[in-house]
Amino acid sequence: MTGAATSALTRIADDAWAHVVGTEPQFALSIGQSVGQLPHGSLAEVQREAAVGRSIRDRLCEIDPSELTADDRNTFALLEHLGAEWSEAEESWWWRFPVAPYQSYSLALHGNQVLRAFSPAGSADVDRWLSWAADIAAWVRCAREKLAAQADRGWGVPKAALDGFAAAVRGHRASATDWLALDDIGKLGTADRGRLTDGAERILSGEILPAFDALLEYLTGSAWESATDQVGLSQYPGGEAAYRKLVESTATYAVSPEEVHELGLAQVELLDEQLARVRAEVGFDGGEREYQRLLEADSRFHATTPEAVETTYRRHIDVVAPVVGRWFRVTPQARYEVQRLAPALEAGMSYGYYEQPTARNPVGRYRYNGSGLDTRSQVNAAALILHELVPGHHFHLARQAEDTGLHPIRGRLAPMMLGAYTEGWGEYAASLGFEMGVYEDPWDRYGAYLHQRFVAQRLVVDTGLNLYGWSLEKAGKYMAAKTMESPAQVRTETLRYSTDLPGQALGYRLGWRKLWQLREQAESALGATFDIRDFHDLVLGAGALPFTAVEDNMNRWLNDR
Repeated sequence: MTGAATSALTRIADDAWAHVVGTEPQFALSIGQSVGQLPHGSLAEVQREAAVGRSIRDRLCEIDPSELTADDRNTFALLEHLGAEWSEAEESWWWRFPVAPYQSYSLALHGNQVLRAFSPAGSADVDRWLSWAADIAAWVRCAREKLAAQADRGWGVPKAALDGFAAAVRGHRASATDWLALDDIGKLGTADRGRLTDGAERILSGEILPAFDALLEYLTGSAWESATDQVGLSQYPGGEAAYRKLVESTATYAVSPEEVHELGLAQVELLDEQLARVRAEVGFDGGEREYQRLLEADSRFHATTPEAVETTYRRHIDVVAPVVGRWFRVTPQARYEVQRLAPALEAGMSYGYYEQPTARNPVGRYRYNGSGLDTRSQVNAAALILHELVPGHHFHLARQAEDTGLHPIRGRLAPMMLGAYTEGWGEYAASLGFEMGVYEDPWDRYGAYLHQRFVAQRLVVDTGLNLYGWSLEKAGKYMAAKTMESPAQVRTETLRYSTDLPGQALGYRLGWRKLWQLREQAESALGATFDIRDFHDLVLGAGALPFTAVEDNMNRWLNDR
């Protein structure tokens, strides 16, 4: 029966992947497939997704997991999570404001990656491109309709977020002209070229820009009538229940917002003590704020050139590289390095990001922000490079991409949808620096603790805003006391937690904590026979999974041992 169960499971995974490729353009592009309709963000679309989710759940009920191989059980667990998420897509659609900066980021991706990057070669390509342009207008119209529908349900936009939402929309409106400015149309004949340029102008001036103007008129006018004085999900009808679901969805294991809040408070208090010990170690007898001012003024923690930034990162890599084999038996084949972001992108990014290897660029890179160096402290550079590159995201994402045996629903989708695993691994990897000898210098150790506390305070602030009804001012005061962020960044972060991506920022520390809990459990069970390399192989070998599945794998592994 194992073969029949595996075949049935593969068909479900194939159908789920086909749905992803058909509805999310970035995944179609990643495998070289043509893009169909761009998403409109409509209720009808999420209703179709909910139907797919219910179908996945129903079909999984017909499979006995005991008849599956160990690896197939991992696929089963991921599809269970996916089916649960998608089946509730219609309900969760109401919880998100479509024009919030992070929520609307997909519009820019579609504009740049699909419309702007396309090279039409014939009449059919012109038709496809013009339909995508019309889809942009449809997205904008749907966003306005959704905001009005949310207001009717009692989900008005917080007043504190309206200006930022309008600014995001103005940014997209300004970019729309660039999205529709195709340069590479030399392969087209005269008639098709004319049809393309005339159609682009007609859709831009007749559909897209008027839709943006109507949306802006709503945000600066009618939206204020239903706007709320508070922030956070708990103020809305059904908002507390929504947040509880978001917390478990983010964590991928059972945990309540109350537990998250208490864990955050305890973690921040512990990190406060660890920071105080480092200050005492270096002979400083003042308070944290005074020490922070010293750090901000100390030239040792501010690179003067992008090249100096790279030198600092490489110095920490050079400490890890010779000893990494003591912690990892299997490492990615792809090399890794640091490289500056394109300067044109730096203004819109606070930090940087990890760039996975590709066939064209077969090196994993941490693309760092090399601007504003006079105000950009490097005190946490060691922790940052371990999180982003080695043994963090590179050791996870490059290794997973190299595992060609994984079904794409696991190899491509899972790392992007399971933030607690992906970012939790990055945080866990950064914490390995203490035992790997990366943080021997007290400055690096202090920066690592600051990095951890920044992530830990999110547990307190996110739950405070969305469960306990904290104001932005109360949340900002707490965050300012527990981070080195500027007032502007504190404002941006608290708005992100409360009006844009509630619950999302919890995954970093919750994933870190779950991985350490599993490691401590394994160390306790195995005693002297525990090998950290075996544990890391177990966690990374299957790729990103819900933590319920990671824990099941570990329990089976311990039972076998």
